[in-house]
Amino acid sequence: MVEHEDAVAGFAVVGPSRDDDAEPSTGELHAINLDPTHWHSGQGRPLLDHAVAALQERGYHEATLWVLGSNDRGRRFYARAGWSPDGRTRVETIADGTVELHEVRYRRTLTTATVV
Repeated sequence: MVEHEDAVAGFAVVGPSRDDDAEPSTGELHAINLDPTHWHSGQGRPLLDHAVAALQERGYHEATLWVLGSNDRGRRFYARAGWSPDGRTRVETIADGTVELHEVRYRRTLTTATVV
């Protein structure tokens, strides 16, 4: 969680992968959100790094996340952090079936770095 002036400015939620093709060693970044007023403040990447560290601490060897295919900003953010599309896509339907959300799955290997 990221706080600013005693208010939540961002959060991330991680846990086991919910995908039907996931191995037990695969975790998922279920959600990450930073208030747009805090974009470009240097808080997004540490929030993502903290989420990745939490997945590693829980023993996951890989992680996935889903991002809207049209979310170019988010996709660049994840790519800079070492995530990449793994070829899987899905369509989520919301608003009583009137809106389709096209999502792309990103994946990365989780490794524990040795600090020297």
